[in-house]
Amino acid sequence: MKWWKLLTLIFVFSLTLSALAASFGMAYWSPLKGRMHAEIRLDNFESLMKFGRAVDRNVTYSFDVFWPMKPGKTSLSVGLAGVACGSENYTVTVVTMNGREFRGSGPQRFTFNRRDPFLYFHVHIVIPNSCRIVPRRNGQAVVIDAEVG
Repeated sequence: MKWWKLLTLIFVFSLTLSALAASFGMAYWSPLKGRMHAEIRLDNFESLMKFGRAVDRNVTYSFDVFWPMKPGKTSLSVGLAGVACGSENYTVTVVTMNGREFRGSGPQRFTFNRRDPFLYFHVHIVIPNSCRIVPRRNGQAVVIDAEVG
């Protein structure tokens, strides 16, 4: 009957380990943040801009963002770092999870209400081929700041 004791010991150990891991996970996820910041790199930006100029087309980046965050009135700002545009500025379109669409030209700040404990939105940026690249240590990026309050 030693195998029965060994099996019981393994079961109790795995149960204890999983309860411990769950408690650490709850402690990590419980305090939802009220502020988030991200710089999403624009990979191959220089070569895409050169190609855009050659074929006379704009450069488009599109991506989704998902953050666990406190619910409430949310202020979201989206802009580009390392890119300078003249008279024709880049356009930003943000679509939230409930389907609201925010649009603007250049750096933008949007405010909306959320009831969910997470922030999910889709970002679509169109950069005209007339924009120029500004040298930057971390390269070109989309800078996103979100704050609940």
